Amino acid sequence: RHTDWAIAIGEAERFAVYADARFKGGAYDPSDPPSAGLAAARMTAMLTYRAPRSVDDRHRRSVAIAENAALEGSKKKTSVSEAIVETEKAEHEELGLVPRQIPLTRRSSLPRYDVENYLRYQGRKFARRFDPNCYVSLTHTLDTHDVSRGRGTPYEAALRSLPHDTLVVGITSDALYPFHLQKELVTHMPNAKMYAIDSKHGHDAFLIEIADLNAAAVAFRGGKTTRNEIDGTMYGTADTSFLKLAKAALRVDCGIDSEMDALATRTARGRAVKNTPGELLTSEASRRPYASDMGHQPPALPDAVALPNTTNQVAALVRLCHDKRVPVTTRGAGTGLEGGAVAYAGGLVVDTSRLKLLQFDEENQTCLVGAGVLKNELDLYLKPFGVLFGPDPSSNPSIGGMASTGGSGMSTLKYGTSKENVRSMTVVTPFGDVLQTRRATRKSSTGYELNALYLGAEGTLGIITELIVRTFPRPKRRVGAVVTFADVRSASSAVVEATQSANLETLLRCELLNDEGVECTNAVFKTRLAKRPTLFLEFISVKRVDDPAPLNDWETFSSIAERHGAVSKTFAKDGETLDQLWDARRGCYLAALKYRGVVDGSGRKEKVYVGDVCVPVSKLSECAAETEKAFKQAGFPCVMCAHISDGNFHCLVPFLDEEADKLEALNDKVIKRALALGGAASGEHGVGVGKMKHMLAEHGPFHLETQRSIKRALDPRNIMNPGKVVPMRVTEEERQARHALIGGPGTGSSRL
Repeated sequence: RHTDWAIAIGEAERFAVYADARFKGGAYDPSDPPSAGLAAARMTAMLTYRAPRSVDDRHRRSVAIAENAALEGSKKKTSVSEAIVETEKAEHEELGLVPRQIPLTRRSSLPRYDVENYLRYQGRKFARRFDPNCYVSLTHTLDTHDVSRGRGTPYEAALRSLPHDTLVVGITSDALYPFHLQKELVTHMPNAKMYAIDSKHGHDAFLIEIADLNAAAVAFRGGKTTRNEIDGTMYGTADTSFLKLAKAALRVDCGIDSEMDALATRTARGRAVKNTPGELLTSEASRRPYASDMGHQPPALPDAVALPNTTNQVAALVRLCHDKRVPVTTRGAGTGLEGGAVAYAGGLVVDTSRLKLLQFDEENQTCLVGAGVLKNELDLYLKPFGVLFGPDPSSNPSIGGMASTGGSGMSTLKYGTSKENVRSMTVVTPFGDVLQTRRATRKSSTGYELNALYLGAEGTLGIITELIVRTFPRPKRRVGAVVTFADVRSASSAVVEATQSANLETLLRCELLNDEGVECTNAVFKTRLAKRPTLFLEFISVKRVDDPAPLNDWETFSSIAERHGAVSKTFAKDGETLDQLWDARRGCYLAALKYRGVVDGSGRKEKVYVGDVCVPVSKLSECAAETEKAFKQAGFPCVMCAHISDGNFHCLVPFLDEEADKLEALNDKVIKRALALGGAASGEHGVGVGKMKHMLAEHGPFHLETQRSIKRALDPRNIMNPGKVVPMRVTEEERQARHALIGGPGTGSSRL
C-alpha cells in the first residue's frame, strides 16, 4: 500500500489538474482538456521517478536554447533571447496558457536550463496521450489500495498471511517506494526474499539497471539463491563461474598476471616473503571445519573457503563478492564463541590464517602484524626484542580476531583490551578498496576515528588484514598468590576495594574461579586446589629482578583480603610456579567440556554455554553472587571464571541439547540483571548472533538505528558478515521503545 509520502505526491499531482481552469470539476470539453494541469502533474511525477544525484549527473545545470531543446518544429533564431521567448510562446499556446508577460530584456538574462526543457517536453508529450480524468482516477486508486482491506486484519497480519515465494526488489535511492519499506515487506511476508539494487537513479533504476534486475529474477525463478534467514536479504551464490573468478583473485600479487606482481614482496626482519597464490576450498570435507566456532551456536556450511596470502588477494575477493552479491564471512583462528565467524548466509568464508606478516619497529616499540598471526605466535616472535603484546586471552586467538571482537583476556587491568592496543589497521572495505584507518602515531585528531569504527565490528564493515600494535617491556620479576574465600561475594568485595582504593601499580592479573570452577579444574587437570572461591594474582616489575614493588603490593592486597574474610593465602615466589597456576586457569573452557563426563565416569564431552557479561566494578560482587546462585538453583553446574578486576566474568556451563532452551532463558536473565546494573551483555566475546537480541536493551533504539545506518552506508549490499552484530530489521519492540522516548501513539510520553 502507499505510504503517506506517496499519497502526498499523488495529491500534489491531482491538485495541479484541478487548478487548471479548463478542468471544470472533471466535466471538461474533450476537445479542450486541462492539458496544462496534466502536464504539471506529469512534471511533478517525473521528479519522483529519479533521485537527485541522477538528475544532477544527467543535466549538470546545462543551459539549453530552442535549437537543441525538445520542441518539435522550432526554427533556429537569430539570438538566444529570441529563441527562449519563441520557445515559451509555442509551449504556452500548445497547453492553452497565457504567455508570461516578461520584458525581452529581462527574460534574456534568465537562463533556460536543460532540465526545464526535459520536464516541459515530458509534460507536453504526456498531455497529448493521456486523459486527465483517467489520471486523477488512477492515482486515487493507487493511493487507496490496501492489501489488508476486507481481510479484517491489520496490514502486517495480512502480509504474514501470504505464503507464496516472493521476490521483493528494493532500490536504495527510490523516493517513491523507499527502500526501507521494501525491507518491511520482507520482514512480514514469511517466504519473501530481498534483492537490493544499489543505484543512484531512483525509482527508474528498474528500467536502467535492467541487467541487475534480470539476474535477480532469473536466479529467483531458478531457485539459485541463498537466503539469509536473519534479515531476508537475497544473495548470489558461489557457483562455478564465481569459483573460477575467485581462483583468479587468489593469484593477485603472485607474478602470474603481470610483471608488477612478480616484484610484490613484503619484508619481515629483513626476510623477503615471496607471495604465493591463495587457496580455494570447495569440497564438503574441506569446508566442514568452517561450519562452526568454539561456541554453542548452530553450525552452517559455507559455499567456499578462500585462504588468501596478501591484502590485495583479499581485496580482489571482496570486489568479486560485491559484484556478484555473494556474502563474505571473515574467520581467524575459529576460537569465537557467539557464531560471529559462521557463514549463516552461505557464500564465501575468507580465512585470514595465512596473513602472517611480522615486522617489529624497535624505534617506536610497535609491531606490524598480519591478521592471521596467533597471539602465542606474536609473543614468541617478540620475545627476543624483550617486549610483549599486552592483551592475554586464554584461547590463543588470531590478532585480527581479537581486534574484530574487542578481545582482551587476563591482563586487561594492566594493559587494557585489544582496542586500546591497536594503533592502526589495514582494512578491505565492502567495495574491495584498501584503506589505512589512521597513521600509527600516538595521537591523531585528524578527522573521524576509523580505528574505533572497525575495532569490534566483527567483519561486518570490512576485513582487517594488517595491524600495527603497541608492545610493552617484558617483566623482569613475577610473583603471585592464590587466595581463597568462603564465597564469591567476599572475593569480589576484596577485589573491588583493592582496585578502587589501593594503588597497586604492579598488579597484572586478578582472576577468580568459584568453588565449582575449582572442582572442575581439579577433576580434569588433577590439580589440588581447595574447593572454595579462589583468586589468582600476579604482580610484576619491568625494572629489575629484585624490585621490591611487587612484594609490597602483594602485602597490601593480603591485608585487604584478610579484612574481607580470606580463608587461606598461598604465595608464589617465581614465574615457574605461577605458570602452573595460570595453565589451570587457562584450561577452564576445556575442563568444562569434560567436567560432567569425568564426574560420572562416562568420559563424554559436552557443549559449553559461555556467558560474558561485564558490570561496573562497584556492582561486581552483587552480580557475580546472584548469577552463581541462579545457576545452582536451576540445577546447572556453573564454572565461573572471571577477569574480576575489570568487572567481566564468564559462566561456563556444560549442557545437553535438550537443556539448551532452559539454559538460554536462564542466561538471558543473567544478562538482564547485568544490564540493570549498568553493565554490558558482552565484555570481550563480541555480539555475533548470540547477543544480537540484547542490543536494544543495552543501547536503546536511537543508538541501534545509528549503528544500522553506519552498516547501510558502508555496506549497502549487506554482504559483509550479514546477520551479525546489528539487527537490520526493526522489530515491534524497537518501534515501541522509540515511541516511548519521543512520545509516540498511546505511550503517554513526550520528548518535550
